[in-house]
Amino acid sequence: MVVDLASSRRLFTLGCCVLIGAVIIAWWQSPLADPLQLLAGIAILILGCVPSLMWAYHRHPWFPCFEISTLTSVVFYAIPLLGQYDELNAFPDTVMETSGFLVAGYLAAAIAGFVTVKNPRNAPRWAAVKLVPDGALRYLPAGLILNTVYIYADRFTTIIPHNFDGLVRALCFGIGTITAFILACEWGRDRLSSDAKVFFVVSVLIQVTLLFSHLYLISGMSLIILSVIGYTTTRRRVPWLPLVLCLPVIAVLHNGKSRMREAYWGPNTALPTVGELPEFFARWIQLGLQKNEFSDSSSLAGKLAERASLLQMLCMSVDQVPSVRPHLDGESYIDIPAQIVPRFLWADKPSSLMSNVRLAIYFNLVDPNNPFTTSIAFGVIAEAYINFGTFGVLILGALTGFGFKHIALRSIGLPLFSAVGIFMILLTAWSFQTELVMATWIASLFQASAICIGVPVAWKHFFGSR
Repeated sequence: MVVDLASSRRLFTLGCCVLIGAVIIAWWQSPLADPLQLLAGIAILILGCVPSLMWAYHRHPWFPCFEISTLTSVVFYAIPLLGQYDELNAFPDTVMETSGFLVAGYLAAAIAGFVTVKNPRNAPRWAAVKLVPDGALRYLPAGLILNTVYIYADRFTTIIPHNFDGLVRALCFGIGTITAFILACEWGRDRLSSDAKVFFVVSVLIQVTLLFSHLYLISGMSLIILSVIGYTTTRRRVPWLPLVLCLPVIAVLHNGKSRMREAYWGPNTALPTVGELPEFFARWIQLGLQKNEFSDSSSLAGKLAERASLLQMLCMSVDQVPSVRPHLDGESYIDIPAQIVPRFLWADKPSSLMSNVRLAIYFNLVDPNNPFTTSIAFGVIAEAYINFGTFGVLILGALTGFGFKHIALRSIGLPLFSAVGIFMILLTAWSFQTELVMATWIASLFQASAICIGVPVAWKHFFGSR
């Protein structure tokens, strides 16, 4: 991938200005009275941004999967700590200090693991060869259509058999993820026609609308973020207009989400049909524009960021482990090996959600008799601490940076439609799924990779020479 020097330097300069401004604002305006908490928050802010800045400055040609993964720590950890969110007031200052420095330590270890990798071995031949011809780019819009049809069928019909739901989801979402990312990259390279741009925007809006109709925002937001990352990766310019248009809308929907769930998730209620969607979203926007009973005068965007916090779960873990509850010593990781077996071959395979359920039950956050009714985001840092303490957090960070760098370097110069190229796209899409526990993260990435890489590799091997 050829990277424009001027665009990269402009992106680097913009990033530095934003980071310096954020540090100054945090230093002078943060409500934190504890200097150690302030120091920890600023350390997370800087360490989370440095990899992205270096990616832009050095014009690295790989997709910024590692850089995005560290950048998410700013939203999930730095902003909640520096903003002293209300949810954190229940914890002592020492707990917040320890939690903040744990995140900073994780980031430092990840960066150290990343920079230590210089010259990895080349990718194996099967992973480096082109799996599909370049002419396949013209068929990319079909991937968006396929994913749109799947989202509609999954949300509004029952035609997908339960035993094959995971397989179909991996197929359609995997192809849809790759398609959206590549088309966004092609837009960044100015290779999309006007009609193709309109089709892309309309398709993404339809998918986001259908995903939001579940009253879950994270899936639709992930699609928007992925598209922005794809465009920025090749253009080296942030698409400000879509962000300015999308963020207020998402903030409004988020503000009204709780009351919408009360209305539509009751025992005698149901989510809307296709024909009821206009009225459904009109009501949602009306509720979102009202003042939330749990909010103060802060902005809607601020409340959106507040809800994205994973720091509360980390503080809870530090507060109770090991003083009240012992370390789990890897118990939440035991279901990871089972995730490589397809469910149609093992009908009773443990769900990847069991790791999250174990943690929620361990802290008495859900009813053990009905634990799947509530989903609680712990994040990989809290999970590592719960299992192995500070040592586990540092090792996880080092392994994360080490692994990401190996894959990134091996992708340089390889075809986009090679196994490594496709995996880099998927890894970029999964890099900001920081709220998942490790088993869920690995299981979902493995399912998408098995379909989007395994099937083309097998086809190439058995039929490629014919």
